[in-house]
Amino acid sequence: MEIIPVIDVLGGKVVHARGGVRSQYPLLQSVLTSHCEPLQVIIDMLAWQSFSTIYIADLDAILEQKQNIAFYKTLAEYFPHVTFLLDAGIDSKVSWQHFLDYPNIKPVIGSETLVDIDWLSDLGIRQKSILSLDFQNGQFLGDQQLLQQPDVWAENIIAMNIDHIGGDSGPDFELLASLQRQAINSQIIAAGGVRTEQDLINLELQGIERVLIASALHDGRITKRSVEKFKLTRL
Repeated sequence: MEIIPVIDVLGGKVVHARGGVRSQYPLLQSVLTSHCEPLQVIIDMLAWQSFSTIYIADLDAILEQKQNIAFYKTLAEYFPHVTFLLDAGIDSKVSWQHFLDYPNIKPVIGSETLVDIDWLSDLGIRQKSILSLDFQNGQFLGDQQLLQQPDVWAENIIAMNIDHIGGDSGPDFELLASLQRQAINSQIIAAGGVRTEQDLINLELQGIERVLIASALHDGRITKRSVEKFKLTRL
């Protein structure tokens, strides 16, 4: 299983995501770093563990469509050996195209910001992207047609339950199972709710091979030993 650390950026600082009130997220407090500047947080995390993939949510872009192109360019150039799954509030093919110049950035197309789904029928776009199917308060965030058309889903799907982020309820196994039944040609990436090694074991038993984690890494519940152990199960 690949554990993918999550970094949420708001106002140029790394914050601690908890539930869905994004504008009220507090600054990050972590056992892995004493910093809140995104580049330094990444440096410290990579010193702790050689992650090959990192997920970044640019909350300013997601909430207000304020994409920070200079920041994305710096990420790609400063960390050439890291693949970044970047959610920057993509709402159309035009905004998706901004990321084509960065070979180590895979744009995340979030259902909650996506306006038009027709362009997802392009196989090349689906291969180069990650699709995040976003849920909150028991509702799908986005065009219902997208949820009902798995043939336009990307090869990698993030199952994102915002209510479970930073909480103690554990992963949403029911949602994961539902999407697994639909996503015949897609791999599901679990997001939200991982608390302990047992959660990781349960996800693995359900056939999940990749998982996004923030809080449990930053507060030390998922240790370096845990990350390395689950990495070995994927080899």
